[in-house]
Amino acid sequence: MNMRLVIFSGMMMMIVGTIAGLGASKYSEKHYQCCNIGPALDLGYSQSRAPRTYATAGAAMGFIFGSTLELVRQSTPQEAKKR
Repeated sequence: MNMRLVIFSGMMMMIVGTIAGLGASKYSEKHYQCCNIGPALDLGYSQSRAPRTYATAGAAMGFIFGSTLELVRQSTPQEAKKR
């Protein structure tokens, strides 16, 4: 089993997961409300909700998914050869 390939696959999916997390953060941004209905700290534009949290969660899920997928890919041919 090639652990370098497993880690590399996990890191590539981690990058994809980070981008997906930032996209989800942007998609779930707060809608701007006028007339002082919103929070007291009003910046005048919409903000993304916790982009660092979404990016970190996406990176973690991407690394786990990518590493697991590569482990499954590498273990499948070995099982077929044993039979």
